[in-house]
Amino acid sequence: MEVVKIAWRNIWRNKRRTLITASSLMFAVIFGVSMRSMQLGTYDNMIDSAVRQYSGFIQIQDTSYWKDKTIDDLMPMSTELATNISEIEGVKSVLPRLESFALISSGTKTKGALLQGIDPLRDVDMTGIADKVVKGRFIEPGDDGFVIGQRLAAYLKINVGDTIVLISQGYHGVTAADIYPIRGILKIPNPNLDKLLLIGDISTVQRFYGAEGMLTSLVVNIEDKNSINTILPQINEIMTNKSLVALSWTDMNKELKQQIDADDGGGIVMLIILYSVVFFGILGTIIMMTAERKKEFAVMVALGMQKGYLSIIVLLETLFLGMIGAVVGALVSSGIVWYFHDAPIHITGEMADIYEQFGIEPVLMFSTDLAIIQAQFVVVLSLLIMAVIYPMVKIRTFSIMESMRSK
Repeated sequence: MEVVKIAWRNIWRNKRRTLITASSLMFAVIFGVSMRSMQLGTYDNMIDSAVRQYSGFIQIQDTSYWKDKTIDDLMPMSTELATNISEIEGVKSVLPRLESFALISSGTKTKGALLQGIDPLRDVDMTGIADKVVKGRFIEPGDDGFVIGQRLAAYLKINVGDTIVLISQGYHGVTAADIYPIRGILKIPNPNLDKLLLIGDISTVQRFYGAEGMLTSLVVNIEDKNSINTILPQINEIMTNKSLVALSWTDMNKELKQQIDADDGGGIVMLIILYSVVFFGILGTIIMMTAERKKEFAVMVALGMQKGYLSIIVLLETLFLGMIGAVVGALVSSGIVWYFHDAPIHITGEMADIYEQFGIEPVLMFSTDLAIIQAQFVVVLSLLIMAVIYPMVKIRTFSIMESMRSK
């Protein structure tokens, strides 16, 4: 306990140096936590808008479907398979989907649309897509109407209650054409989907395509995206039908995964550069401090203090110095992260257009995962331990007489 008191008093003997060193660590932690939180939060938002609310983390499909994505490569609806998969630990829901492209027409406007048949009640519970309705209402089970993306509705100049014409090729080459009312308009976070998506009750979409009892996929949503590698093998064990295959979201959305990996790598490089600068700043301070205190160390050893005991004091001084900056930095950065988590940054202008070209909502979200702050503490502690090696080595090897003669 006495060692701790001595170390604490020592760091405040030169308040200016202590405050400057602690401040450098504080700002490094604030910048590191804020940047990492923004990165991971934005990745989660991208995955949520592109994966959780659309494709799901895992899909069960016919083995031929993913290559060509044609309406002819469907799978039969299997309640037994869906029930067995839903019983796997970590699986939140198994949702039936039937989707294909169709021409949607209103007045003189015509555009290609992604027509998606869903189970309204179960999809709402899982994805919360009904909360995206900005006008009208969401579809109900057995509804013969559709809800449409806001951008698609704006292009076609249609509103709630208007009628649209759908034309497509149905199952096994039958002609699919019919007239349907619009029940509601959705504001979908993913800009690309907002320009394409038309959603209806799965039974209505099955009738339109002449594919009663058939699906393009079973969408499997899971509680934690990091558990996908443990859940996927269990699904493969359950599937006895060899004409079906289970695909993860990284298999279906490789471009998004590559974008995230590339950006994540760039962020890590920036953090390495930041902490390298901070490390050499701390190391320079410690080298200077050690040189200034050579005579002090020599006197203490000459009076009977063991070098090992002195090394522990210097180690504690360095840890105290670092922890002051790290703790204050963590507290300040936590406030910043929580504020921007509740009020995310909305990107505008040309940068927003670039985001939308990649199908990403132009919003910078912040993650509140405590592991981000914990990781910064581990990094700071590692830097301090590396930096303190120098004075500990000097204490072990210095000569008392030479140090006493030093100016």
